[in-house]
Amino acid sequence: MIFPVRHSNLNFLWSSIILEELWRLGVRECCIAPGSRSAPLTLAAATHKGLVKHIHFDERGLAFFALGLAKKSCRPVVVITTSGTAVANLYPAIIEARQSGVPLIVITADRPTELIDCGANQAIEQQGIYADYPGASLYFPPPEEKIPISWVLTSVDQAFARSCHLGLPMHINCMFRESLYPSFDMKDYTYLLACNSHWLRSGQPYTVYCYQTDNAVVEDHHFWKQVLVGKGMIVVGRIGANVSVEDVVGLADTLNWPIFADIQSNLHGHPAVIGYVDLLLASETGKQLTADLDQVLQIGGHFISKRLTDFLAQGNWKNYVMLSDECRRIDMGYRQTHHYVGAVDSICCSLKKLFIAEFKDDCNRVERHEKLLQLKGQSSCIWSLMATQFDDNKLTEGWVAANLGSLLPADCGLFIGNSLPVRLLDTFSNSPIRNVYTNRGASGIDGLVATASGCAMVSEKYFVAIIGDISFLHDLNSLALSRQVKSPFIIIVLNNDGGGIFNLLPLDNIAEEAEVYFQTPHGLNALNAAAMFGIDYHAPTCQSQFKEFLVEALNNKCCTVIEVNTTPGEAARQLGLAVQGVEGL
Repeated sequence: MIFPVRHSNLNFLWSSIILEELWRLGVRECCIAPGSRSAPLTLAAATHKGLVKHIHFDERGLAFFALGLAKKSCRPVVVITTSGTAVANLYPAIIEARQSGVPLIVITADRPTELIDCGANQAIEQQGIYADYPGASLYFPPPEEKIPISWVLTSVDQAFARSCHLGLPMHINCMFRESLYPSFDMKDYTYLLACNSHWLRSGQPYTVYCYQTDNAVVEDHHFWKQVLVGKGMIVVGRIGANVSVEDVVGLADTLNWPIFADIQSNLHGHPAVIGYVDLLLASETGKQLTADLDQVLQIGGHFISKRLTDFLAQGNWKNYVMLSDECRRIDMGYRQTHHYVGAVDSICCSLKKLFIAEFKDDCNRVERHEKLLQLKGQSSCIWSLMATQFDDNKLTEGWVAANLGSLLPADCGLFIGNSLPVRLLDTFSNSPIRNVYTNRGASGIDGLVATASGCAMVSEKYFVAIIGDISFLHDLNSLALSRQVKSPFIIIVLNNDGGGIFNLLPLDNIAEEAEVYFQTPHGLNALNAAAMFGIDYHAPTCQSQFKEFLVEALNNKCCTVIEVNTTPGEAARQLGLAVQGVEGL
């Protein structure tokens, strides 16, 4: 792509340069909220033929939508907003992006320095507004001819290398003086761009950062022998789509180690995985079988199961090894003794080859195989118990969580909402679910409809979201984004009339206060909300109806809301009964 040299003014030249450089760095989607001060950025994006544009009136929802786009596409996504409180509305999504390792780029328009702190309209102090949550922040002054274009380009490249390349959000703040809108007279800026001729015609970023990944982590054979011939396990939390789960399975199979996999791991329900880990660790036999494990190989993190998290924090580990493609600390129990950073697939393959070449005569391997079979047997016992857990044809949150995975097509993406839904699926589900997305960085309930809509927008086939009623109410206006999805997109709302998660907490002695101040019953449903946005709506009353409506929605190339209305407190009761049922196993 040859960069144009004619622009209305410097505001448009700089805006076009910034967006062009981000496109060369891999950005393909741009989310725009209407605003005046951001007009140069918006119009530069509008004329860029390589960018797919998404427009939404609410900056908060827009940022979460962009987060979903970035999660699903595995590419950085740009958000453009005007100045003032619009900038603050992006903050929750930036926090989630930082905590969950998503490369979100926010470009905020700003008033020039002379309009700050003087009572000017829509002018706030925007520098440092996101604190340390962005991996890098750029604060561009109002464009001036004396500032080299190469400085703008290298600043963008350096900030991108320090943020998005590391899976962190990035903030670019652009001060603009008027004029903010294009004129009919276009000015030739060849005299400013001439010294950047290689960039004008190359199609490449101005500065290309080169990275070498060294996965030679297996050189210390003495250390790895201690680990690999020990009584170990592999625990897998949230991992990216770039990690081959079969390489992880291959290593575990070679070692005869069990795999405990979180619902977010893309390994959930895999035949090689020990199912129902949360309930297994609540069972007497499960506790006995895991008591003598002494080596941990962790991949990913942000585990849903509190029992698994506590087990990892309290275990008597000889070695606790973390494998990750980033340096981020994910170590809630402060137990990790080694953290290897690199391509997880390559490390797993290298460890497998090392074991076969050096330690294949390990005398403990047979014993580990017997332990593995016992753990799988215990998991099967729990499966048999769960099969009797739910009444015939009665539609409950627990039943939906236990069966949803088996009802979805194999290539269906699934976004799981925070609070109760993600806990229910992690506990009750044992069906293969491969393409799972969550907002478990900061685990808020805001922006879930928007994030799921972003994921669905770039999904090639089916996409399903399952969220709670409070999360749904919190993000109602993002249904305007949901209706734009042109492929099968189903939002399952588990409506237990309030904050059902609080029924899991020890609030029995303050039941009245708990209902008023925590559970907040509302008596609302999603029928009219769906109608307002022209979205199909179903409210099944039994299991068979749920299946029927789900199949119908999967065949419609649009958004459908399926609302499951349940009795308040029922999900907590089902979780309690499940734990009671396995304790004696």
